[in-house]
Amino acid sequence: EKKPFLVMVGQAQAARRLAHVKRTLPAHSPNLPVPVPTSPSPSPSSSMCAASASSSSASASTHAGPRARILCLHGYENSKEIMHKQMRMAGWLGSERKSDEKVVPFENCDFVFVSAPFASEPPVSKIVEHFFPEDPKRQWFERIQNEEAGVRYLGLDVGLKHIEDALEKEGPFDGIFGFSQGAGLSLVVAAKQQQGEMLGNNPPLKFAIVIAGFRARDMTLSNLFEEKLVCPTLHIWGDQDILRYKSEEVTEYCTDPIILRHKAGHKIPHVNTIDCTKIESFINNLL
Repeated sequence: EKKPFLVMVGQAQAARRLAHVKRTLPAHSPNLPVPVPTSPSPSPSSSMCAASASSSSASASTHAGPRARILCLHGYENSKEIMHKQMRMAGWLGSERKSDEKVVPFENCDFVFVSAPFASEPPVSKIVEHFFPEDPKRQWFERIQNEEAGVRYLGLDVGLKHIEDALEKEGPFDGIFGFSQGAGLSLVVAAKQQQGEMLGNNPPLKFAIVIAGFRARDMTLSNLFEEKLVCPTLHIWGDQDILRYKSEEVTEYCTDPIILRHKAGHKIPHVNTIDCTKIESFINNLL
């Protein structure tokens, strides 16, 4: 294991990612509070914010079926604010849809964003600082430490407790959605629930959607994936992501995983570059 960002991307990969992000991006401190709507902007003092995929669309939602409430976990050196922007500009939240657009992906989804408990120490990745200079930069554990017995994610217990509090106080949730470091933690949450942990007073999650996911290698979790994960999972990764082998590998620990790929790198892909109908069917069939 190298330094976080799930193995820091080399200079050549960072340059490619910078180009990819330029095509898709424009331009809450972790105490669990009341969610706020997509607009106006979320309060800096809250660590939770919510967005409906239909709320920012120019046309009203016409979806008559059940709604999906989904907890979103951001990546390393990101935050709820950054992930909200990433998903909005990638079309997951509907902000770039035309008023006459008849098909609105994920219009029955309510995405709830939470920031991780640890502040990322500067200097942060150049690509993050370039596109999100004013937004908080946070992470789900303090740092990776290599020990003789194995790898430790220092502070992981705090990060998992933070997610557990969100599930309990802001739940129930139908599913969990994670990117990069948040994707790895999403699978940890699903696996722990399978073992009867992190449930609280709510039912277990019905599904997990992971983008650029991986199997957490903290030695305290070594037995977590001895049995295959039964929670339905949908995995997305980019063909140009140098960490894609980790995303491929973790599917071996999941039962009947659904896999979608895009042609870009380590990023939340734009909805026009993936088959959203498969994601919608995956979600709706589990509600």
